[in-house]
This record gives sequence, structure tokens and C-alpha cells, in this order.
Amino acid sequence: MFSCVSLLALTACGGEEDATPAAAGTTTPATSAAPATSAAAPSSAPAADSKSDKEVCEAAQKAATESTEALVKTAMAGTEPAPEKVKELLTGMSEKLSEAMAGGKPDSAVVTALTAVTTQIDKAAAASDPLSAMDTPTNEKAGKDFTAACKKVGVTVNF
Repeated sequence: MFSCVSLLALTACGGEEDATPAAAGTTTPATSAAPATSAAAPSSAPAADSKSDKEVCEAAQKAATESTEALVKTAMAGTEPAPEKVKELLTGMSEKLSEAMAGGKPDSAVVTALTAVTTQIDKAAAASDPLSAMDTPTNEKAGKDFTAACKKVGVTVNF
């Protein structure tokens, strides 16, 4: 989903379905990494109730797809989206991704990588220019790491 690193690039991609901000990322946020940290915290949940890495990847892909659709609609409105609107969309994406990893194994590569993605989304949402803040090598790396972690568990995502 996050093959276009920035929201600006997302717009340039013409809203392709596989184009979502990496940190975006996809996509995605509160103004700090707290949601990602609190989402990864459910280590006290019984093992039988925890999500597998595969389930986390699938839920994250679904959340990213939903967030991407909202971003594409905003980008296709004909004008560059206002920073406030981008921040709102990024916050929503971060929240959805945090929910996706809730119940996952906090020490797994998948949850660790998704936490990095949501951290980048949160940073971008807190920036005065969230579009530029999404377009960073760190953001791109977070998306690639999550994509690779999911691939190892048999789930194809494109962050």
C-alpha cells in the first residue's frame, strides 16, 4: 500500500490501488508514538487470544487500504489537500494501524515493523507540513521493513 512514499507521490501515482503513503505508511496518528506503543502493549493477553503475525499483516493491509481510499478521494478533489485534512487522515490511519496490531506479539518482527510505520505516520501528522514529512528515507524504510516482515509470514502487503 505504501509504494509511493509521500502523499504527494500518491497524488502523482494517480491514486493507484497499490499506492499508499508509507507510513503512511502509510498510512499511519496521534501527535506522538503513544498509540503505537500502547497498541503493542497487550502482552498480558493470553496467548490463545493474541493475533498471529499473519492476522496483524492482514488487518494492517485492510486498514491501509481504507485509509488510502480516503487519501485518494481527498487528493482527487482537484487541489492540494489542506495540512489539517492530511493530519486528520494520517491520524485516522495511525489509529487503524494501531488497532490492527493490537493483540499481536509485541516482540515479533511484524509488530516491531508496524510500530515503526505508525511512529513515522505520527511524526508526519505532527509536522506543520505533513506531506513533506511523509517523504523521508526513514518513512520509506519503515514501510519496506513491514512489507518484508509480512512477506516472511506469507502475507503480501505493499507499504
